[in-house]
Amino acid sequence: MTGWFRRHTVVLAGLVLVACQLGWTAALLAHSWFRQGDFLLLDRALSQGLGWDYLMRIDGGHLMPAGAAVIWALARISLYNWLLAGGVIMVLVAAASLAMLRMLVTVFAGDSGERTRGGILIPFGIYLFAPLAAGAVAWLSVAVRVLPLQFAMFLAVDAHVRYLRRGRLRALIAAAFWLALGMAAADQGALVPVLLFALTAAFFVPGRLPEAARRTAAGYWRAWAVYGAVTAAYCVIFFLRLAGSGVPVPGPGQASSLYRFAGTLLGTAALPGFAGGPWQWQPSGYGQAAPPLALEVLSWLLVALVVAASCLLRPRAWRAWVLLLGWIVLADITPVAIRGFAGAVTALGQQTGYLANATGVFALCVGLAFMQVHAMARGAEPAAEAAQTPAAEAAQPRAAEPAAVPEPAGTIRRAIPRAVRIVTIFAACCFAAGAIASQQAFTSATRAAAARSYVATARAALAHAPRGAVIVDGATPGSVMNPAFFPPGTADTAQVIGPLAAQHGAARHGTAGRVRWVPGLAGVYAAPMIFDATGRLRPVTVAGLRSAVPRHPAKHGPACWNVTGSATSIPLGGTLYRWPWLVRLAYTGPAGRLSVRFGSGETRSVVLPAGSHLAYVPVTGSGDAVSVRFDASSSTASSNTASSNTGPLCVTRVVVGVATPDPAGQAIPSHSVHG
Repeated sequence: MTGWFRRHTVVLAGLVLVACQLGWTAALLAHSWFRQGDFLLLDRALSQGLGWDYLMRIDGGHLMPAGAAVIWALARISLYNWLLAGGVIMVLVAAASLAMLRMLVTVFAGDSGERTRGGILIPFGIYLFAPLAAGAVAWLSVAVRVLPLQFAMFLAVDAHVRYLRRGRLRALIAAAFWLALGMAAADQGALVPVLLFALTAAFFVPGRLPEAARRTAAGYWRAWAVYGAVTAAYCVIFFLRLAGSGVPVPGPGQASSLYRFAGTLLGTAALPGFAGGPWQWQPSGYGQAAPPLALEVLSWLLVALVVAASCLLRPRAWRAWVLLLGWIVLADITPVAIRGFAGAVTALGQQTGYLANATGVFALCVGLAFMQVHAMARGAEPAAEAAQTPAAEAAQPRAAEPAAVPEPAGTIRRAIPRAVRIVTIFAACCFAAGAIASQQAFTSATRAAAARSYVATARAALAHAPRGAVIVDGATPGSVMNPAFFPPGTADTAQVIGPLAAQHGAARHGTAGRVRWVPGLAGVYAAPMIFDATGRLRPVTVAGLRSAVPRHPAKHGPACWNVTGSATSIPLGGTLYRWPWLVRLAYTGPAGRLSVRFGSGETRSVVLPAGSHLAYVPVTGSGDAVSVRFDASSSTASSNTASSNTGPLCVTRVVVGVATPDPAGQAIPSHSVHG
């Protein structure tokens, strides 16, 4: 038993680190909740079946059938259940971490093929606790895309390296399977074969890089053929779906925008993140790095020091850093540039979520820069089906060579390992301290409490809303789902709260159910309600310009305007610019049809029942007066409550403005729910 523990000490230490990371992740998720695009994806999952069209939908330029399936299951099992969603994220984090550990054990296996090198714990710890991944892990719609990609990418590298060393067909098949899963998780999965080729040429085939690349392409042609077939199939599906989606691909625009985005992503997000930063975040809660200038510059110097130390230790170390830079350019900069920046270049460059997939590559490259990679375990016999590959040939025993002349004591080569150790320890301490500070700062910068409280309050409001209440659709608060970031009509309360209304027996934009949702007011309503910024239901009021005092006194009751078949102009207390406005009229009179026109806009009509009511008419126009006309002899009036009164309509007051929650009205519930 003691021997078993001694042989597996490194792996057991890695498992302890994974347990610590899960505790770290649990604390992070406790301060997080659903946000922005999560609501759009969950609502879409409720409205569609788990079919080809749903899974293969291009969303924001992304094809993510694996993540879409997870979202669909979460929406159907328990909507807006963060405990369930957090549990799924924890499982994905654990799976990706264990896959990373397996990959590092395989790539950096000792020359005996059995001994696990303790040095892998440093890059493994970097991957586990890198603050760059905080924004992705805490955001469901990003986590279900990034974490499965990392899981599949790590296992693809693991299987590929096993194929390089043994040449076994089952390892090649496994690598192809993991590649397909990575492509199903995220678009960047299509770039993993490029990563495998670069990794093989740079570290598993001896010789200068151009010659090694040529030998890699020729010696492992079977692998590239299989990987290429998987990638080609994915590209066909992706571009066919993209062409049919109507999603615009504007491109980066001016070259200056591309340079500014790349410079911000690398200088403000990537390099400080690799050093344990960014230490401070924008208060938006979206993982936008905002490092202090002094620490940002120091992080550049620290990264440069680590790169220089690795190049002094191992002449091939520069290849690892070029590999990392190439991945960031291809996987993180290029896709965003193709989709376009939409004017928010700096804000997009500060997004650490784009670099979440690069944390694993960064950890791998740290190991490649400082640790020796063995193409094949020496002394081990290849399997019978092993192919003669360049790596296998390089690992074959060579003829005895003259012993190298020992270098004199005290030369610079003997001083390098100690200097490298000092740099490594210093960089590791800086990373650990920065990671702790960055994670704590991130939890303080999140705005999850507002979204959590809003949805919990809205859930309680729907449960206590009067039966038959009419709820007017409106925009959600920016802290929940900012309408500026989404297509029109998708960031409304009917989309976010609508699924909860369906759970309480309500009809969304329909006529059946406990409550009724309407996209807007057009007609006569008894007591319409609308959600306020905290998620409470309040009576609807129209905020805007009111009419002047009526000139015609009524025989019984307040003064009013007598509206007949001839147009009547009702002046307002000011002038409004051209906009889609809502006109609210208080009237008393017979049933009929009321026609309303504001300025030079189009005339809109509504059917009025007899009695005293409030009528709402949506209009588009401008001016300082509203023109109204009433037809009591309309055929529509006969379908309403019978009335012998055929006189004019008495309009007592008019308001032109926008529908808003009435702050003086009674709120349901009386207080916000914290959630």
